[in-house]
Amino acid sequence: MNYRILILFLVICSNWTCLIGAGKIPISVTQFGAIPDDTINDAKALRQAVAYCKAHKGITLFFPPGIYNYKDEKAVKIEKEAISGVYGEDVQGHLFHPKASYVKALDFTDCEDLTIKADGATLLLEGWYEVISLTRTKHITIEGLSIQYKRSPNTVGKIIHSTDSCFDIAFDPQKYYYLDSIVTGRIHFFDHLRQRLYGGFCKSKELISPDRIRLYSTMKPTLGDYCILRHGGHYRPAILIKESEDTQLKNIKIFSQPGMGVVGHLSKDIVLNNLQVVPEPGNVISTNTDATHFTSCSGEIHILNCKFKGQGDDCTNIHNYYYTMYPQSDDKIEIRIENADLHAQSLDYPLLGDTMIVVNKNNLEEQGKYIVQQVDTFSADWKVFIKLDRSIKLNCIDDYYMTNYSRTPKVRIFNNTVNSHLARAFLIKSRDVVISGNSITGSTLTAIQLGAELGWRESMPVENVLIENNYICNCGYASPQEASAIMLRSETSHPSPYINRNIIIRNNIFDDEGDTEIWLKNAENIQVMDNWTKSSDYVKQSNCKNVVIK
Repeated sequence: MNYRILILFLVICSNWTCLIGAGKIPISVTQFGAIPDDTINDAKALRQAVAYCKAHKGITLFFPPGIYNYKDEKAVKIEKEAISGVYGEDVQGHLFHPKASYVKALDFTDCEDLTIKADGATLLLEGWYEVISLTRTKHITIEGLSIQYKRSPNTVGKIIHSTDSCFDIAFDPQKYYYLDSIVTGRIHFFDHLRQRLYGGFCKSKELISPDRIRLYSTMKPTLGDYCILRHGGHYRPAILIKESEDTQLKNIKIFSQPGMGVVGHLSKDIVLNNLQVVPEPGNVISTNTDATHFTSCSGEIHILNCKFKGQGDDCTNIHNYYYTMYPQSDDKIEIRIENADLHAQSLDYPLLGDTMIVVNKNNLEEQGKYIVQQVDTFSADWKVFIKLDRSIKLNCIDDYYMTNYSRTPKVRIFNNTVNSHLARAFLIKSRDVVISGNSITGSTLTAIQLGAELGWRESMPVENVLIENNYICNCGYASPQEASAIMLRSETSHPSPYINRNIIIRNNIFDDEGDTEIWLKNAENIQVMDNWTKSSDYVKQSNCKNVVIK
């Protein structure tokens, strides 16, 4: 005990000067009993530190460098059951829905004017968590924290044997424990020669020895490649920003997460600066799904100087939703998000004064704008009712969707590095967008995709977009029928009007394997100029107007 007190005193004294002069009340987690590198569970102490921050505004919370252990028995139980097969193959169906029980590690709900300084600090988690929860927060800055799991939420094994009907992978049972007779998880692969991920499938899986799994599939992956089993699919994010304003994440590392890295929902003004969502050393997979994902946000979203690698889906997806409308009266309707993945697992709703747009379901053509005058939310019943400034007069309302025009943030994506991941690097559905100075290699699908996706109920078309000075190499190899570098389209069931507008694509380097590097669809007023490419005919057009290619 005396030793721990001595260490606590020395840590406080050595780091206190870092906090003096910051203009906020300096508090160290060591004051609550969280001592780095002592291997003792710090969950209780860290929760006490968080509670103090919630009770006081204007705090700077300091984490001295080192490893902080975090273990909660409920979270451990969730992890063990997911991996050992208690939920069967449908782990996502059990764990990823609004009523599913989960654990928040650091819950900063309702905090204001808080800075967390954690350079050199690692939160080592045992169990599955929503690691940092920022709900209804204002003016929050988090700097320097690393998020790492004791057992990564996936299993990685080397392919050692293959036949026409199955293949075997060898894994380390000391590293990847909890595996039982029922083997769960979506699969994909890592090409050990090309150093990049690729997709795959299997009919079934079984544990045939303590260190070997057999996967039944007609697919024949290359011997020596790695097979990854993502046990969670979708789950809670590492960092959730919900109904918050002015959030800055700086110099944060997320090495793994059973769900997404950072999710923002119904929030205003988010900055990610030098966020790293990358595999821990010696691994090939980071987050099981998107590195970052933003829904129904406003203000500005900045993604600057970040590194993304090994995530099981997009680097970022920015969008709002298409609502289905259920009229209650001439000017009052119920709106629902149907057939969509709600990554924040939270109710989506407009605010008073928001502008709502009604669009045709078939071609997404705008039919009219309306102003929200009243909002009634019922979270327990998952219902939202809104009153508009005038009645909606349509012959058949079932033929239309509604979307929130006010939830289209400005987007700035500058100087990021993307390497070896599944799906798209930047998937953007917003207005006033700049994507500049990024290096994108090894995206299995199109590197940059713009435009609405009806299948996911993700709105909306894009306007006023500048894509310049990017390097895009070896992308789109999993879907050669589409563009490898940039795809501008909106997913519609019928021919669409020119719903994407005012796009400039210039001074980019395309060093890809496919012939079509840019595909333009359902758009007008586009300039493509001064790009470097190996292909002489690198632009494909469909249903476009006023396109200039130089």
